[in-house]
Amino acid sequence: MGVRTRVSRRLATFLAITALLAFTAATLHAVEPHLANAVAAVPAQEADLLGGLPPYLPKAPISGKLSVAGSSAMNQLALLWADGLKHIHPDAKLDVSMFESGQVLPKLGAGEMEIGLISRPLTETELKQGGIVAIATAKDVLGVVVHPDNPLEQLTMEQGVKILQDPKAAENPGAATWGDVGVTGPLAKTPINLYGRSTGTGAWGYLVNRFLGEGAKSREGKDCNGYAQICEAVTKDPGGVGYLSLSLAPATKGKVLPLVLNTGEVVPAPKMGEAVDPRYPLVRQLYVVVKWEAGKPMPPMTEELLRYVLSRSGQEDAVKAGLLPLRRDEVLASRDALGWTRAH
Repeated sequence: MGVRTRVSRRLATFLAITALLAFTAATLHAVEPHLANAVAAVPAQEADLLGGLPPYLPKAPISGKLSVAGSSAMNQLALLWADGLKHIHPDAKLDVSMFESGQVLPKLGAGEMEIGLISRPLTETELKQGGIVAIATAKDVLGVVVHPDNPLEQLTMEQGVKILQDPKAAENPGAATWGDVGVTGPLAKTPINLYGRSTGTGAWGYLVNRFLGEGAKSREGKDCNGYAQICEAVTKDPGGVGYLSLSLAPATKGKVLPLVLNTGEVVPAPKMGEAVDPRYPLVRQLYVVVKWEAGKPMPPMTEELLRYVLSRSGQEDAVKAGLLPLRRDEVLASRDALGWTRAH
């Protein structure tokens, strides 16, 4: 009798929360005051990217543990998801851990986790393996950083290609010195020293694919343990160049270069608290990856987490983490990829 009463109370509490969320859904289109500064970092042409996003409406009570692991760029976001989900489902726990994006699929395939976090798109080869689905969940802005005294004032696509290409390659070698990318003066004969994280990280994979193409061989960089170390190395090395996530960058980070579009337009990298110019090209999507095949049921905890992530609440967490939320059409596209209707 006591057990039945406790279960009934839990169900009643869950239903009450669901009803409250449904009742308040219509009022969730204004940005909450404590999010105002963070929301200022979203694209300028959108007054409120959170407006119109579907609210989180729980489908059923869940309990137990869910293993979530992967890209460090998504660590803070995943912790916010865990906290938000626990407010609605007190008996649900997300165990969040970090490692490189390149390790996600092997570990997911080996059953070492249930949810993978990847900060780059899956390659065609990875997608052909089947049995997995990558769902866009948020966006991150990357930048190219050089020493403060580097005379380079902007970066063209051609220069980016030369910097990332292997200078020792037999065909189409990359730039060996800064003079090879048009820099004059004392720095011209200085070797280009690339600082980054290992080749298995999502940011590195994204940049190589963006500038060189999928599967291309790139210059070997000097491994650093995180963006703070990349920035520190670049600011100490006049010949240094690196990359960083602008949401995770330290306050002192060297000179972040504006990017030159194919049209000749120059687009500066956004600064903290500023709107992101929609033309800025180095905006990557961040993905949740799960083992799942269309038409088959999804584990309840996995489904409930994805329902939360692809809701206004989950996208507010992206803003709190310093990332860009998905637009309404992007959220709906991710939900469609899971075979969900808008009423799901």
